[in-house]
Amino acid sequence: MPKPTLPSPVHDPVRLEALAATDILDTPPEAEFDDIAQLAALVCDTPVALVSLVAGDRQWFKAWVGFPFSETALDASVCAHTLSASDISTIPDLTVDPRTRSNPLVTGEPFIRFSAGAPLRDPDGQVLGSLCVIDREPRPGGLTERQADALRRLARQVMTVLRERQLNDEMRATRDQLRTSQERLAFAFAASGSLGWWDWDIPADRLYAGEQFASMYGVDPAEAAEGAPLAAFVDGIHPDDRGWVGERIQHALDTGGEFSEEYRLLRADGTLTWVNARGRCFLDDDGRPLRYPGVAVDITDRKLADAARAAGEARLKSVMDTVPVGILLAEAPSGRILMGNQRLAEILGHDTLYAPSSDAYGAFVAFHEDGRRVEGHEYPLARITAGECKRAALEVLYQRPGGARRWIMITGEAVEDERGSTVGAVCAVSDIDDRKAAEASQDILNRELSHRLKNTLAMVQSIATQTLRNAASLPAAQEALAARLVVLGKAHDVLLLGHSETANVLDLVRGTLALHEDKAGRFHVSGPNLFIGPSAALMLGLVLHELATNATKYGALSDESGHVDVHWNVFGDGEDAEFRLEWRERDGPPVAPPDRKGFGSRLIERGMGGGRVAIDYRAEGVRCTVGVPLESLQSRA
Repeated sequence: MPKPTLPSPVHDPVRLEALAATDILDTPPEAEFDDIAQLAALVCDTPVALVSLVAGDRQWFKAWVGFPFSETALDASVCAHTLSASDISTIPDLTVDPRTRSNPLVTGEPFIRFSAGAPLRDPDGQVLGSLCVIDREPRPGGLTERQADALRRLARQVMTVLRERQLNDEMRATRDQLRTSQERLAFAFAASGSLGWWDWDIPADRLYAGEQFASMYGVDPAEAAEGAPLAAFVDGIHPDDRGWVGERIQHALDTGGEFSEEYRLLRADGTLTWVNARGRCFLDDDGRPLRYPGVAVDITDRKLADAARAAGEARLKSVMDTVPVGILLAEAPSGRILMGNQRLAEILGHDTLYAPSSDAYGAFVAFHEDGRRVEGHEYPLARITAGECKRAALEVLYQRPGGARRWIMITGEAVEDERGSTVGAVCAVSDIDDRKAAEASQDILNRELSHRLKNTLAMVQSIATQTLRNAASLPAAQEALAARLVVLGKAHDVLLLGHSETANVLDLVRGTLALHEDKAGRFHVSGPNLFIGPSAALMLGLVLHELATNATKYGALSDESGHVDVHWNVFGDGEDAEFRLEWRERDGPPVAPPDRKGFGSRLIERGMGGGRVAIDYRAEGVRCTVGVPLESLQSRA
């Protein structure tokens, strides 16, 4: 039977040199490779899996599952056919394929029938062998798509483990070179004055260190040069830091990882030093800690500067928290917010928004007086940090997280360096909601006073004209006009006592009639608590004054025995509700209707605008009824 023909890459010298460089042939089994072979067999559901490396004279297995040999001759190699394949090489039936039908492993024990191999390709593209799975039964369909994908991934993992193994070998090879360079490195560290080095031989517990490092940790430099126990250096660490630093070192030992920490050293004379120590633990082939080199830098000056800066910031924050306005600090030109005080949070209703730049100021929700949303670039802080101006101010209606809105004033000013360039900005934020409400109330009050004054002047003008026109003489006109103006003043007093735009009927009646009460008990006043508008109050006061004046001249109040009853009430509901006031004189002299009507009588009969007035001149006393729609009476016009 003819020997199987081998693919040309088998004896390619470049490929064989790459395989030799791995230094893996004839090495003992290793768990990492064994695990990959087991996974390949499991995933592909085959009884056999091989990590096969094809040398110039044989096929050698770094790992094998379900196969009786650790190597075979090249004429028995099925995996060799993978060397010339760009991807997985699959032979569904080895007894049929001309490349393998005469293979001794096919024609004899173990009678293999199917193979699929993923090439083991190094970074330079050389195929060193294959991760091969073998079955004792033909597989016309080959591997499934998922099995093929898994086999490719596992093949790549073989090469990853192989490269890591090479790196570990190279590391061991360079260890001696590293040791011989330590003297030169120690000289460089000593020249720096603040940098020290160490190299800890972990199995021997000997930490070798330069003079600077030894001095920093309080260890004799000569002893450190010869190697001292780790504990001698640990004693130099501040007692409060010793525990957690030890935990970090142990973690690096357990994981083979890096160490980078800042901690304090405490010397015998009480001097405190800060260091930044950086190192890394290296493991041996068995994963045990081997070496732990590193450097330590004296950072005491930096720490003192940081502490001074932090203290300054704390003092600044303390001062800022005592001022009665909100404060915001930002840097220029970015607009990044650096600090905000507690009062700012109270005004805005949320913690300071530390925007990374002025582009993020849109997170503040505020509105102009006309309802437009304030854009981020409109805030004084944005305008100043952008260099648009040195000072800026803005009043906005700020919306708190819960939806409530308050007026605030934002006033900003640039922070400049010695050259006058803007390097930042500070803004004061004040709550002006009460001021805005007061301004709005004052505006309403001013309009009301203006309206009321115009009405009053018009009424005074009308009263003066009618009084002068109907007076018998100038002195009589003066007396009547003065009395009527006093009534107007009393009505205004009532308006100002309580509600700004309404008057209490009880206060108005009592105030007006008090001018005519020569002794207690002349007037009996009753009625519900009721407020009426300013115009109605003035007219009602004048009507009552005229009734009381006539009663004093001609009616119940013209002698000492007379009395007047004044009662009012509201009749009906809603739009039909009517205010009704009754004036009844009694116990006075007999009454007769007047021969002529002066201004006072006409004013009474004209009564309240939009209402009705009925006067009955009974002999036992005058009766007057005033009825006015309640809605008209309470109007604020």
